[in-house]
Amino acid sequence: MTSSELRETGAWLAARQESRGEFPWLPGGKLDPWNHVHAAMGLVTAGYTDQARRAYRHLVKSQQPGGGWARWSVKGRVTDNGHETNQAAYLASGLWHLYLAEEDTEFLAEMWPVLDRAIDFVTDLVMPDGAISWARDPEGIPEDYPLLTGNSSTYGSLVSALRIAEHLGHDRPLWRATAIDLGDIIRNNIERFNDHRMPDPPGRFSMDWYYPVLGGPIRGAHGRRRLLDTGQSSAFLDEGQGCRCVIESPWYTIAETCELAIAMDAVGLVDRAEEIFGWVARHRTDAGAYHMGVVMPEDVPFPPGELSPWNVAAVLIADDVLRGESATSDFFRSLGGEDVLEESGLSTGTDDSLAVSA
Repeated sequence: MTSSELRETGAWLAARQESRGEFPWLPGGKLDPWNHVHAAMGLVTAGYTDQARRAYRHLVKSQQPGGGWARWSVKGRVTDNGHETNQAAYLASGLWHLYLAEEDTEFLAEMWPVLDRAIDFVTDLVMPDGAISWARDPEGIPEDYPLLTGNSSTYGSLVSALRIAEHLGHDRPLWRATAIDLGDIIRNNIERFNDHRMPDPPGRFSMDWYYPVLGGPIRGAHGRRRLLDTGQSSAFLDEGQGCRCVIESPWYTIAETCELAIAMDAVGLVDRAEEIFGWVARHRTDAGAYHMGVVMPEDVPFPPGELSPWNVAAVLIADDVLRGESATSDFFRSLGGEDVLEESGLSTGTDDSLAVSA
């Protein structure tokens, strides 16, 4: 984006923050914690760091006693009281991303008790083999299977949480062990996530393809092989259009396309990342927002008229990463976590650091 486009898009996103600091999907609509944090990360890339702090302080007020957050709420009223692990963990990603931008140790310390409870909630749901249950149901019962996308995102959040703990002088060996075991199972036993109890068949969502790279557990040559796999790319990627959300529908979504570009960049596929990101430009609105996606071959925006903060944030974050000029642009590249996991003596999956542009 040009400088004027960045300012316009950042202002559009900032204007969508509601009175209590929250970012619902649509004005006055439902809010989930993961996308709320993602919107705050978009604010940071646009320079709205005070508004990002307001967003994180909203999570202080809405955290539940067990350390998680309600899966869905509307204007502060809980509408689904399930608690997802990746939603709770993502606060760490947002806080570390903000710290990279401003090095505000005081704010990290303010948020530490909330983060400490959130990550403990996550580690309480580790399964015997090292995978993490995707949620507690509204009755507080752990779901009996993990989700690959959620676990991959959680890995990156655990790395961020460990960096925050280390910076503040806290030792959390259980968090480190959880991240190590989780990364190992995603790298070496990814079939474990093909669980028959899942509501959707394995491989339906494009996020299961690229999130193991985006979240950090798979990097280097292994990550490049995964992203360049012709079976996966032909199933989800259409040249000049974008990345599908689900395999069976020609619905090319802006967020998935941006995330795929970030994942490509994280393993050195820089030219390809920039090419893919370039495809989203035509979905920009006159106000500086972005349509959620487009259905082909009709070339119709879908859902019609739905302009969500987290979707626009995905564009801002990808632009920041590929521009490579800010303190936050390396955030996703660093999620392998060697700095906080290496003392274990175990591989973190970053089998090389070679950057390529193919």
